[in-house]
Amino acid sequence: MAADPGCQYSSLQGNVRIRLQAVGLGPIDAAYQNIYSLIIGKYFSVTDLGYFLKADDFSKIPSQNLHGIISRVSYPTLSTLQDETAKLKSAYKKLIQTTMYITFILMIGLAATAQGIIRVLIGDSWLPVVPYLQLLCFVGMMYPLQALNLNMLLVKGRSDLFLRLEVIKKILAVPTIVIGIVFGIKIMIAGMILNSLIAYYLNTYWSGRLIGYSVKEQVADIRAPFLMAAGMGLIAFQAGRIIRGGHLIVLIAQVAVGALTILVFSELGRSKPYLEIKRIVLESIRR
Repeated sequence: MAADPGCQYSSLQGNVRIRLQAVGLGPIDAAYQNIYSLIIGKYFSVTDLGYFLKADDFSKIPSQNLHGIISRVSYPTLSTLQDETAKLKSAYKKLIQTTMYITFILMIGLAATAQGIIRVLIGDSWLPVVPYLQLLCFVGMMYPLQALNLNMLLVKGRSDLFLRLEVIKKILAVPTIVIGIVFGIKIMIAGMILNSLIAYYLNTYWSGRLIGYSVKEQVADIRAPFLMAAGMGLIAFQAGRIIRGGHLIVLIAQVAVGALTILVFSELGRSKPYLEIKRIVLESIRR
C-alpha cells in the first residue's frame, strides 16, 4: 500500500527540524520565530513593541492561515504527480496562479483598508499601528508563495536544499536586525520585505530547476494577479480618502469598491485563476 502523502509530509518536516537541531540551529530556529519582536522589545519602547505586535497579529490573519493551508494541501496534491514532470509543472503553475491571486487580493486589500480596520476594531488610539501593518502586509504576501516553492523541494525529495534555504533565511535576518536597530522599526520592516523577496528568488530558483519552471516564468505567471490587486488596492485606498461618513461606513465602502474593482478587472482581463474560482463557485451553486 502506498504511503499517505500527508504522513510523508509531516515526516519530512520532522526530519528538517531534527537536522536543524543536529547542526546546532534548533535554539536559533525557535528564537527566529519571534526575533523581530524580541529585538524591538530590547532596543525600542514598550509602546513601539505593542504597536508592532498588534500590526503583526493583524497581518498574520490572512497570510499565516493561507500559508498553513497551502503547506498542508499542496504537498499531498503535488506528490501524486512527482514522477510525471510535465503534469507536475502544469498542476504547480495552476496552484501558484490561484494561490497568489487570492493572496495578493487579501494582503493588498488589507494594506489599503488598514486605517479603517484599525479604527473600527480597536480605536483611534491605535492608529500608529497602521504604517507597520501596511508594510507587514507586503512581507506576509510572499509567505504562501514561499511555502509552495519549499514544498516542491520536499515533493522532489530534496529536504537537503530545504534545510540549506532555512539556514540562509536565518542568516539574512542578521543585517536586517542591525539596520533596524540603527534606523528604526519601519526601515527594519522594509528590510524584511527585501529578505522575503530574496528568499522567494532562492526558493523559486531551486524548485524551478527540478521541474523546468524558471524564476522568469513564475514571475510572469503571477504578474497579472499582482497588477490587478495593486490597482484594486490603490482604488480602495483612494476611496477611503474621498468617502465621508463614520469609520464603519467608510470601511464598508472601501471593501465594496475594492471587491467591485477586482471583479471588473478579473472579468475584463479574463484572469485564469478568477475564471477557475468562478467555475467552481457556479458549479457548487448549481448543485
